Amino acid sequence: TSTIDELNTMSTGSFIEMFMTTFGWHLYEIVWGVISSTGLACLPFFAVIIDNVVKPIESQEAKAAAVTSLRRVEIDIIRLIIMMMLAVSPYMTIQYGAISYTKACQTESGTPGSTVTAGNSGTRFDEIFKPNLLNNQEAKVPPWFYIVMSVSGGINDAVITRLPCEINMRQVEYELSTILISDPHLKRQTQRFVTECFKPAVADFYNNHRELPDSIDVTDIAWPGSQYFNNNFYQTEYAKHPVSGFEFDTNRQSDNAHATANQNNVTPQNGYPSCHEWWNDSSVGIREGLSEEFPASIWDRFGTMAFSSSDELENAAIREMLRNEGKSIYDGLNVGGSTTIDIGLGDILSMSALDLAGDVFGGTAGTAGAKVAEVLIQPAVFMVKQMAPYIQATMLMATYFLLPWVLLVGNYSWSTIKTATITIFAIKFWTTIWAVTDFLDSNLQQVILGARDSNFIHEMLSHQNWMLDSIIDLLVLALYMALPYYFLSILGWGGERGASAASSASTAAGNEAKGAGNQGTEMAKNAVTK
Repeated sequence: TSTIDELNTMSTGSFIEMFMTTFGWHLYEIVWGVISSTGLACLPFFAVIIDNVVKPIESQEAKAAAVTSLRRVEIDIIRLIIMMMLAVSPYMTIQYGAISYTKACQTESGTPGSTVTAGNSGTRFDEIFKPNLLNNQEAKVPPWFYIVMSVSGGINDAVITRLPCEINMRQVEYELSTILISDPHLKRQTQRFVTECFKPAVADFYNNHRELPDSIDVTDIAWPGSQYFNNNFYQTEYAKHPVSGFEFDTNRQSDNAHATANQNNVTPQNGYPSCHEWWNDSSVGIREGLSEEFPASIWDRFGTMAFSSSDELENAAIREMLRNEGKSIYDGLNVGGSTTIDIGLGDILSMSALDLAGDVFGGTAGTAGAKVAEVLIQPAVFMVKQMAPYIQATMLMATYFLLPWVLLVGNYSWSTIKTATITIFAIKFWTTIWAVTDFLDSNLQQVILGARDSNFIHEMLSHQNWMLDSIIDLLVLALYMALPYYFLSILGWGGERGASAASSASTAAGNEAKGAGNQGTEMAKNAVTK
């Protein structure tokens, strides 16, 4: 039974392809039913008989022509019957749940190498992919094309599983650039910390002309978790108001001061921790709370990196989260008191760009232009990569849907079936092409962004290597759009000219995805202009 189940399992390249495969072949069955019921399916038989009668008579004597015609008709009729049984008539059922998808290295469910089936993928496609989707009818496929899809999916899986598992650098960057503080209480406490600790620390640094040690970069003081502030200002400064989670302790200098000033001798419920304790406490500290805001999947991916300590990674990730929050965090929170400082939000945020400014004005105008190009091309890269599986699945569905007419017009000939076979295989092989492109992209990102550097995330998110980043973005965009087209085109070297139609369609669809990304580019340009 297990062997039969394995043979009946059909692998696909994406969640959407699981749905589109079943839907496409259901449409094939409907179209073929119409062709059969109207008698159009018999047209190739009439064409074969007429051809094999007329042509011999035109070139031979009547008696010899009759023998030749009979022999040719017998052979071609048998060929048509075999082709119809093998590659035209749909009678091999696609079982519901037999179509599967295995995402290499890491699946959406979080289990490396696990496989999901149609209707049980854990995605939104399950809402539409149900047993009654096709009015309780099962999609049926010609045996030949069922084998083609199964073999193509197996080839994709075999190639992709042999590729080393690499961290998807763009996905990590995207996740880090979009994550925000979801807990409103934690967000409020962070705003309080900025007001009561961070802003006074920044003011003290500039007003008293403090100097940073050589071992600490100037960008360190641009965020609340600054190492310099933790080692200095935060040690002697305390929260201005009670902080939930910290017990009142008279052994603490700030709590003892409030206890002395309290004439009612009522012990407060919460204490006044030092800024260092408030930020770093392992159970109720802000840093611990912010760290818990990140999904476990991010830390799991970071755990595979042997180039940095966990504290440095957490600090870099938290710093990016606070940067995403932007003004809502760095403006702080007025809880009843005020602290006069000689530095504004713009100064604090601009400090994170000091290292970038040095590169701009110390380098060439071309490098600065490359940075602008790299920022503007990212929406196009993102949209093309996200839309690629949808383009592939939709083209496969359209191929299955329109295939009956192609086979009919081609008189069920082997050359037509061969062209359809190679086209389906080629489109399904795009999954492998994109997996190789992603692998190449991740490795190039690791090399250029200094993946073994202890400050990896900062390097990744601040984009020190602007020119190379731009080159990578353009290269990945070109590979995603051009490589499938090129693969379909070179199949023409073997005489399969029919693949050119699919290559043209793939290019048009890819241009639509790129155009959607370019709309984001225009929005970015307008925002920068304003």
